[in-house]
This record gives sequence, structure tokens and C-alpha cells, in this order.
Amino acid sequence: MSVDAILQAKGNNVFTVRPEHTISELAVLLTTKKVGVAVVCDAKGRVLGVVSERDIVIALSQYGKGVVDMPVRNIMSSPVVSCKPSDQMKDVLEIMNSRRIRHLPVIDRDELVGLVSMGDAVNDRLRQTQLEVGVLRDFAVTR
Repeated sequence: MSVDAILQAKGNNVFTVRPEHTISELAVLLTTKKVGVAVVCDAKGRVLGVVSERDIVIALSQYGKGVVDMPVRNIMSSPVVSCKPSDQMKDVLEIMNSRRIRHLPVIDRDELVGLVSMGDAVNDRLRQTQLEVGVLRDFAVTR
């Protein structure tokens, strides 16, 4: 299945922050939207980085409680590893596993069009496996 098909099924809502936003503002966004990651974009919408709850925890352990007033740019992951809508989820899963990344922004012609997660990739593989098992069962029954 393609990344585009996943986005069509789940939607392409992505929460973004600017690099100058504080980590406190980021934490409020992640909490109120009930998500674990935001994409960092500049004023023109170009993707600059990705920042997650894990990044906040790591920053707290490194810098202490003063981290809440730091700008997001200080803790974001950059350069960004991303994928395209035409990419296959099995390839995206391989990238996520090899790079130990849980979320990939989906970029089409320099525009952020969505976000896929490890959960999306795993669910796609499970769905494919279930389909294959069903086909094998049907084949075994007809023999």
C-alpha cells in the first residue's frame, strides 16, 4: 500500500510549530491535540525538523526545568527524514526501523501533505498479512 492510500484512509492532519515557539508551547500543543509529535516549519511552511515527546524528555534530562523556555529549534530532530505520497509503506517501515524513527513527514513537491507513523506502517503490514492468510486458507480449502 502506498503512503498516499494510508493518508486517504486516516487523513492528512499534521500539527506544526515554528522553530521559535517554546518547548512549553509545544507541550501544550501535544497535550491538547493528544499527539506525540509535531513538525517544525518556517513561516513559508517549509519543513525544518520534527519534535516529539521523547525529545522533550531528553531535553529535560540534559538541561533541567529551564528547558520549558527554550525554543523548539534547540531540540528538534534535523535534517528531516521524510517520505513521498508515492512511497510504499513497506519501504517506509524499513526506513523507520533502520533509522529508529517513529514518525515521517510526507512531503510532496516541497509541501508538507501528511505524517505517517510506525503504527500506520505496522497496521498496514498486519492488514496485508491477514489478506495473505485469507488467500492461503481459501486456496487450501479448494484443494
